[in-house]
Amino acid sequence: MPIDFNAKKNRHAYLGREVQQEWYDLIQKLVEPRDKEVADIGCGGGIYSLAWVKMGAKKVTCVDFSQQMLADTAENTHGMPNIVIQKGDALCTGLPDSCQDIVFERALIHHIAQEKRITCFSEAHRLLRSGGIYILQDRTVQDIQFPGSPEHIRGYIFDVYPHLRNIENQRRPSNDVVINELKFTGFKQIKSISLLEKRTTYKDFSQLAIDLQLRKGRSILHELSNEEITYLINYIEKEIGAKSDIIEKDFWTVWMGIK
Repeated sequence: MPIDFNAKKNRHAYLGREVQQEWYDLIQKLVEPRDKEVADIGCGGGIYSLAWVKMGAKKVTCVDFSQQMLADTAENTHGMPNIVIQKGDALCTGLPDSCQDIVFERALIHHIAQEKRITCFSEAHRLLRSGGIYILQDRTVQDIQFPGSPEHIRGYIFDVYPHLRNIENQRRPSNDVVINELKFTGFKQIKSISLLEKRTTYKDFSQLAIDLQLRKGRSILHELSNEEITYLINYIEKEIGAKSDIIEKDFWTVWMGIK
C-alpha cells in the first residue's frame, strides 16, 4: 500500500541525508536565494529547507500536511529563528497571497492526482509576489526508465518488480505536460533542466540494505511487503557483490517558472 505520511512509524523516513553540491550549484544558477522568503511545500524532514537557509534565505516557511513530517522538520531545524513551520498542503497552504519570493516543491507532484495538479500550480502562483520564482523538482516518466546499477539503485526496484514501474508511469507526468500546465497556470519564462543528483554514499552493501529495509526516502517501497523487500535486497546484493563506497544517484527534472 502507498506510504502513510501521517503514520508514526514513518517518522524520520525523510531525515538523515545531506543536500549535495550539484543541487546547490543548479539552484544558484536559477535564482539568487539571499535575503529571499522561501516556501518549501511538502518539506518532509526539512532537509532542503535547511539548504535554503544555508544559501542565505531570509525566511523559510516549511509546509506539510503531515504532523509526523512537521515533527521531523521541527527536530531538524531546532533553534533556527528564520524557519517557520506551517501545517497545510500543496492545494491549500493557508499562507496569504503574494507573500513569497520563491516557492519550492521537491518530490511532491507525483503524490498529487493528475486532475489536481493545476490546483497545486495555481496555489504556488497565488503565493508568489510579482516576479517570484516557482521551482519544482520531480521525476518524469523518462527519469525512471534507466536500468539498475550501483549508481541507480532505484532501477533495480523496477527490474525486480515491474508492476511498480507501472505505478510510477501512472503517477509521473512527462516534461511537456508539466510545462504546458505551468503555462496554463500563468507562469512565464518556463524552463526545465535535467539533474543527476547524488543521493548518498554507502561504505558497503550492509548500509544500503538497512536503508532499503527501512524504506528510507523511497515512497515506492511502501508498496512492497517485508518479504518482497527482503527478496529485493538479496537480488541487489547479487548484482552489486562486495562493492564498497556505493555512490547512489537519482535522475530528476527541475522546472522553473516566473510569476
